[in-house]
Amino acid sequence: MKTPKDDGVTGARPSRSKQETQRLFHELEVHQIELELQNEELRTVRDNIETVLEKYTDLYDFAPIGYLSLDRTGIIRNANIACASLLGIERSRLQGRSFNLFVTDEYRHIFSEFLAEVFASQTKQSCQVKLSSENNETLFGQMEGISLASGLECRIAVMDITERRRSEEALAENRRELSDLNKTLETRILRAVEELRLKDQMLIQQARMAAMGDMINNIAHQWRQPLNTLGLVVQQTMLFHDTPKFSRDFLQNNTDKAMKLIQHMSATIDDFRDFFKSDKEPAQFDVNEILEKTIALIEQNFQHQKINVILHSDGEAPATGYPNEYGQVILNILTNARDVLIERNIDHALISLRSYVEGDKTVVTITDNAGGVDEAIMDRLFEPYFTTKGPDKGTGIGLFMSKTIIEQSMGGTLTMRNTGTGAEFRIEI
Repeated sequence: MKTPKDDGVTGARPSRSKQETQRLFHELEVHQIELELQNEELRTVRDNIETVLEKYTDLYDFAPIGYLSLDRTGIIRNANIACASLLGIERSRLQGRSFNLFVTDEYRHIFSEFLAEVFASQTKQSCQVKLSSENNETLFGQMEGISLASGLECRIAVMDITERRRSEEALAENRRELSDLNKTLETRILRAVEELRLKDQMLIQQARMAAMGDMINNIAHQWRQPLNTLGLVVQQTMLFHDTPKFSRDFLQNNTDKAMKLIQHMSATIDDFRDFFKSDKEPAQFDVNEILEKTIALIEQNFQHQKINVILHSDGEAPATGYPNEYGQVILNILTNARDVLIERNIDHALISLRSYVEGDKTVVTITDNAGGVDEAIMDRLFEPYFTTKGPDKGTGIGLFMSKTIIEQSMGGTLTMRNTGTGAEFRIEI
């Protein structure tokens, strides 16, 4: 019986060679190594993901700012510990509740509009709402949210800005108060300026009234000699009435003398009256004319008190301003110098006036020989109500009024300094 030969007839399996088996075994080993490497890589990726997730969870859960996830209807899907603490509720009780429950009624429409804008836009949206916690405590929250790519949820950050809002409200209130103050400030300033103006006018009026008494004394000196002469004329008429010297010519002569004296006294009254008139409008005037007129009013009085008044003029001295008020300033300074000279009992008392032009200014200096002013009080001489005289001898407003008139009404300067012999006042206009 013959053994059949393997001749490749159908149904027969050829045998694998040893080399092919070794190759397959090697491929399996390589594949196994690749799988092990892939598994190791997957394990590393998983560990990294778990580490990142753990860090994210820590950052999310323990962040100092409240974080939460909301769906389109405002239902809370997730929240961190800070958010739960902000709303005064346990974290486990937040999930599934509507965030609207924690928004006060007057701010719910703002929150609804904010949520709609978050889902309608892929950009960050923000709003400020008033929140009410579980224990009914209220706070202001700054909310910033952005929609996820799926469009089903949004992430929202909530920050407590209560203190900031209070500060802003306090600042707004201060600004309102400041605005109200600014609205009334102009009126208050105008009122204060008007009060100061009235006070200055009262001071000036007081100074004028104080000077009136002095003027009456000056009038008395101006009238004393004419009155004596007039009395002699009247007495002479009676004495000569029954004598041969009495005639019509004698009577006419005495009448003329009496009328001249009366006219002179009337003119004196007019001079004093005009001197105290207030100037309504500034005008050009001759400073020398005002100086001569002022000296004429007080000259006899000063001579009676043995005080010489001398005027030196270096030519024309034009000025623009209020001539009568300028004359009152000169009178105040002369009277002040007279009082010091009398108080110190100065022999050969002298007041010297000089007028001249310096640049575009007309300058008048008034100098006495009373010894000057104590340097300790020099700066206070022009203060209202400051006086070196007794309370019954001075008001302390004459020099203040004079400085006010020269500097505020006429745009000039009034200063004072000590010289070798006394005090010197300097007026520039």
